[in-house]
Amino acid sequence: MTRHYHPAHRRQAIQWARGLMTRGFLVLDTETTGLGAADQIVEIAIIDQAGAAVLHQRIKPSIPIPSAASRIHGIRDRDVAGAPSFRQIYIQLSVLLAGQILVAYNMDFDWRLLRQTAAAYHLPEPRVAKRDCAMKQYARYKGERNANGRSYRPHKLSAAVRRESLSVSGAHTSLGDARMTLALLRVMAEAE
Repeated sequence: MTRHYHPAHRRQAIQWARGLMTRGFLVLDTETTGLGAADQIVEIAIIDQAGAAVLHQRIKPSIPIPSAASRIHGIRDRDVAGAPSFRQIYIQLSVLLAGQILVAYNMDFDWRLLRQTAAAYHLPEPRVAKRDCAMKQYARYKGERNANGRSYRPHKLSAAVRRESLSVSGAHTSLGDARMTLALLRVMAEAE
């Protein structure tokens, strides 16, 4: 293990992960039509802290899925042709998330896409008790500084999973990525 820039931050990340395990939480991951301001969710997974899928659904977006996005996650327009729209799953999603602690590996991205997709249907963003970013906490846990020296270097999910000697399984699927995120959280919570 490389030397941690600030060991107290590692301890704080471990405490954060341990706290999650005692309170209960949900893990979110999405696959999307892209990264832009008009893109939408095409697949969503939410798992509980035991790893059980409480929601795993492909979603038919109101815009086409570009081939560049399909090359990453493998989901094409024909794959979601019979899937429900975001509007059709919105109530189920809102009820599921209400009052929950929600964790995602890149929460800024997943939450932005959730908000954008809701806005495309003129729906309010779902309400949660708290949102946490596992990627930021994992960066604090590893303690490697960015080139600018002012923040911790984030790691791509698959790279983080490999660094912890875990199995990369189902990468770039919402369910696979959610389960890999949970595996990282467990590693952090069990660290010394």
